[in-house]
Amino acid sequence: MSEFSDLLSSYIEEKEIKVYALLEYCSLDRSTMYKIINGKRNPTSEAVFQKIAEFLHLTPAEYQKFKEAYTISKIGRDLYYKRKYTENYLVDFPKTFSAKPVLFLDVLKKMKADDDYNYNIDMINTSDCIAVSTHLELNHLLYYMVSLEIQKSSGKIALLLQPDYDFLLNMLSSLKPNGNLKIEHIFCMSKTNQMSDNHEIYNLLYLNKILPLYFSNMDYHPYFFYEDIFAHYYSMNGLSCMILSSEYAITCNSDYTMGILHRNPAVVSMLWSLYDSYQDKCHPLFCATEYLSMDGNDFSSPVYSETPSYVLQPEACMVPFVDRQILNGAIIPEFPDRDMAIEQMTALLNANQTKMENGLAHVYFTKRGLAEFTRQGRIKEIPDCFYRPLTVKERIHLMERILPCCQNGNYRLLKNPLNQLSDNLHLCVNKNFGYLLFNNIHNRTICLVINESSILTTFMDYLSSLDDNTLYTGEETAEFVQILINELKNTLLSE
Repeated sequence: MSEFSDLLSSYIEEKEIKVYALLEYCSLDRSTMYKIINGKRNPTSEAVFQKIAEFLHLTPAEYQKFKEAYTISKIGRDLYYKRKYTENYLVDFPKTFSAKPVLFLDVLKKMKADDDYNYNIDMINTSDCIAVSTHLELNHLLYYMVSLEIQKSSGKIALLLQPDYDFLLNMLSSLKPNGNLKIEHIFCMSKTNQMSDNHEIYNLLYLNKILPLYFSNMDYHPYFFYEDIFAHYYSMNGLSCMILSSEYAITCNSDYTMGILHRNPAVVSMLWSLYDSYQDKCHPLFCATEYLSMDGNDFSSPVYSETPSYVLQPEACMVPFVDRQILNGAIIPEFPDRDMAIEQMTALLNANQTKMENGLAHVYFTKRGLAEFTRQGRIKEIPDCFYRPLTVKERIHLMERILPCCQNGNYRLLKNPLNQLSDNLHLCVNKNFGYLLFNNIHNRTICLVINESSILTTFMDYLSSLDDNTLYTGEETAEFVQILINELKNTLLSE
């Protein structure tokens, strides 16, 4: 028996369904239907599943449960939940980020008024070593350590722990240092995409936890190593975590309930040396850079030249179809090395357009995002400060150029739930390379190049599995694009 067959059998019994009538409605022979009911085979196609569901007269909740069981029976429980979690991660990608979480500030105010906090600070100033026995005490000491470090002209924080210490990560992403504060972070990633009991992919969960540090424009540098996460951090490993500053060090257990604070300079220096030796064995998780900059741009970088297998974003990917005429008219005069940049961009865009037209990339986008482009003439991948809004004629020109890619199925519109993508999410991946593009709190477009292969594999697997249930057909997409083109042409005629 399978989860699907168990559920089908229960519905047949609850709703008093006659199996003969069901197999007649589905145009199946008796043997095939009983094999499906007994879990010896799955429905022969999506159409057969839909026919079975129709005959059962399921409520919306029952149908959702039935569809989930059917999908699990086809691809397996682990793969289903991995794809489901990936979908939720993309749909819930932050739209905005507040640099000052209100709840966190409330915690800090209460902390300063806490007698235990003041007691711990007194202890720090009179002892080289303090034992910590509660989560709250550890939070007190961390707040004190970090508050001292952000006052330095060149501060530094180092973390050897998983990105699951919400208090600490929220605090770091909310900081406004007086000078520069460099944050280095080593943590364990799972090469096998381990999942929690709640069907969370740890690697994506950690990615979600550390993104606020990039949104808030912190000088943050994560490094990773591969290991079994449970064995390394959660199986009686003593004080396996470290938090270091210029003057202090904390070693603590993996659930952050007990530890030791060190003030002795020799001990702190030794732990820094130990941390550095660990970092030498790790790999940078990301390479973070501004997507376009007034300080100059290397258009030979893979960020511009690499062809993604999949692009997921709210608006259609217009950049490859921008030509020299549009660049000459729209790029601002102050763009660094403007003439040379336009020459390089033209050659690069021509090459990318050919790759797109040859079906080397699949672009998935939303009706909302494309309609927004027709209204404003803005291409989200390009920061607004580098060009003027495109004219109506230029918008028509671009949209007519992507029509063939819609018609051949390379450009397709997203259905629910992916049609609710955040305006701040742009994901480009192939099997060897990928990046996330988003705006930080200063409205700078940050490109986060992913250096870890399992994250790329996770995104690639999910995007390659999308089908007509989550995507409009190429013909439907082309029809919508043509409607918008006609609306723009009518706007020209009325002017």
